[in-house]
Amino acid sequence: MIVVAILGIIAATVYPNYSRYMTQTRRSDAQVALVEAASRQERFFSQCRTYTTALDGNIPACSGLGFANGLSPDGHYLLAIAADTINADCAALASPITCGFTITADPNGAGVSGRQNNDGKSRIDSTGRKQWDKANNNSYTSKWTDK
Repeated sequence: MIVVAILGIIAATVYPNYSRYMTQTRRSDAQVALVEAASRQERFFSQCRTYTTALDGNIPACSGLGFANGLSPDGHYLLAIAADTINADCAALASPITCGFTITADPNGAGVSGRQNNDGKSRIDSTGRKQWDKANNNSYTSKWTDK
């Protein structure tokens, strides 16, 4: 009986730590996908002279970035690309997607695993800024390295 009680106490303290650790580990799925998408976006720009908002399609044909389903590698996040004006000069352009982009990884998107629900979105932009919405309120005040 004493052994069972000790095991229960150990399990009660270890499980929350393990759960938090797994959430942090799965967050790297978004980071890998975002860096890969940003890299593909830059390759797309060098070949097509513009950025794209299309995740599917392929780079050589200037039709997209090659993400068939828009999900991160392990399926915990849904990716999305938006045009971004990174400075005042870009805002004056007729097509701001030629100037910058922001790629977002959403743990609450359609088709995701659901294991990261409400963990907050992550994003990367064309300037290389990496942000995390830790508070899950679209504030993006945290860096990827924050826990």
